[in-house]
Amino acid sequence: MPDGFDGSGSSPDSSSKESGTQSGKDRLLEGLAEHIKARGELLFIEAREAREALGRRGALASATGAIIVIGYGLILIAGISLLGRWLDDLAPGLSGIGWQVSALAAGLVHLALALLLFRKLKQKRDLNLFEFTRAEFNKDGEWLNQVKKNSSANEKSS
Repeated sequence: MPDGFDGSGSSPDSSSKESGTQSGKDRLLEGLAEHIKARGELLFIEAREAREALGRRGALASATGAIIVIGYGLILIAGISLLGRWLDDLAPGLSGIGWQVSALAAGLVHLALALLLFRKLKQKRDLNLFEFTRAEFNKDGEWLNQVKKNSSANEKSS
């Protein structure tokens, strides 16, 4: 290799001790540090993506919950009012239930919207969060198994 490209960072006129290659331990620690840094960056990127995906899902769940509460409230109000009117109809001289039917219809529309949003929530089940990190961990595991096999094969041959 040309001078200065051996990764040691030493000049060609340094002493032989300084210009020698790094020890295996130093290279391992350096490689491990780079590996951990790369894994950390990947984890950070995927955590940000997961936060965004879960944020959208949370907003959809919040909207669904709010619409269910509104629909339930309107149906409850209309149901109580209609029941009151029915009881009043048992007594002579009562008329008109227009606003109660409107409130009941609005409640049913809110519940129908909530049902549509709930179905949409159920369709989006396959959130592949941290897929690249999991793949890299699997690769690391395979590599470690391979290294382990190689080292045990070397020990047996010795």
